[in-house]
Amino acid sequence: MHVKVTYRERLLPKWWVFVFVLSIIGMLSIAYGAAISAPVGWLMFLVLATLISIAMFTSSPIIEVSDSLRVESAHLPFSSIASVRTLDAAQTTAARRNPADATRFVTVKTWAAADAVLVILDDPADPHPAWLVSSRHPEQLMAAINASTHAGGSTPS
Repeated sequence: MHVKVTYRERLLPKWWVFVFVLSIIGMLSIAYGAAISAPVGWLMFLVLATLISIAMFTSSPIIEVSDSLRVESAHLPFSSIASVRTLDAAQTTAARRNPADATRFVTVKTWAAADAVLVILDDPADPHPAWLVSSRHPEQLMAAINASTHAGGSTPS
């Protein structure tokens, strides 16, 4: 059975995070290159830049709306969703810092996206009353969740 994906997003770090990390690696490589030799510095830069870039890419969370809402390995069936709303950067920060909501499932990556989507659950058995998820496109994510939720929790195969 093929599951139709209606929304997919990888929360990669913003471009300036990559530039910052590569700058730090560059400074270290220059220091080692000056202390040992230029080829050692270049080799260090190439190896570290490649490894850290791969790590930053592979560790970036994936948000997907298909047969359920998925954030990395966590799955939320649409039948458990009561409501969805988008949050701007200030609202996301406030929602993250509210100690009354400490049991929320939270995937907030401020280095990738300042805005988020708040998914309120309607499942008393779930230990998380809500999901707070960063998104570069919160309106599109909310629309995809709402469309799937109103479609009866399933998408066509």
